Amino acid sequence: MAAAAIRRPAPARSATIGPKRCWRPSSPACGPTGEDDRRGIERLSAFLPFPDGALFDIGWLSALADEVPRAEALDRARPVVAGAIRRTDAAGAAALAAIDALVTGAALDAIPALLAAETEGLPEAAAASERSLHDLMSRVAYKRRELMPLFPPLIERIAAVHAAAIQACGRARWRLMAARARLRPGRPSSPIQGAGTRYVKSDRFDARAAESLPAIDRTRADRILKRLGEVPVPDELELRPLDDGDDLWTIRAGGASRFILRVERDRRGPFYMVEDVGPQAA
Repeated sequence: MAAAAIRRPAPARSATIGPKRCWRPSSPACGPTGEDDRRGIERLSAFLPFPDGALFDIGWLSALADEVPRAEALDRARPVVAGAIRRTDAAGAAALAAIDALVTGAALDAIPALLAAETEGLPEAAAASERSLHDLMSRVAYKRRELMPLFPPLIERIAAVHAAAIQACGRARWRLMAARARLRPGRPSSPIQGAGTRYVKSDRFDARAAESLPAIDRTRADRILKRLGEVPVPDELELRPLDDGDDLWTIRAGGASRFILRVERDRRGPFYMVEDVGPQAA
């Protein structure tokens, strides 16, 4: 069956990247961090689109530690927490704008950094920050329990801003992967395979796959890819166009991952060039 002749199946459900709660400490007030925490923060700070490597700074709440009369504590704390909410929202908006700019500018070399921030940097920093925030809340509750109702709105905003950033990283990464398949296409790395639908890996596929998937997932993806040559193409591969164009298609690669296939032609007709693989964005 020729690649161009494949009918578009009904839209299938795709794997999504669920929201994650993320906080990042960047103040001595957070207390000591372990080696794992430092590695997570370093991965995040190396990802340039985030302003100063942080979407939330526990130092914004440092004024809550000031010794004030109990009668004044609540009135003084309200603007501190409100200010932290505003700064969190501003940092989140700046991050989303910077991530969008990567796509607009076709920053193909940012794909590995986006994946690292999406899957490692942000989640690891989130765990360290959550511990630090809970520590701050515990100390505040010990001295000024009446301040505790001020924290839930801030916690919700921090979670929402970071979840949006994680999802934006995934969407930008996937769009840049599609752009890379179009702008930096590969050549066949071997003879074309497949008894019905013909396909072949590009000579750039292996390096790209190694960026996105661990070895065990690449092995599983290779087994799934072989089924593309079956007649007919199995429904469970969910073969469908990647976007509004007809030059890129996609199939499942196991778990949340999908292959990106580019339609090519030779003297025998159309075939799929397997250009990339990685986790699909929400």
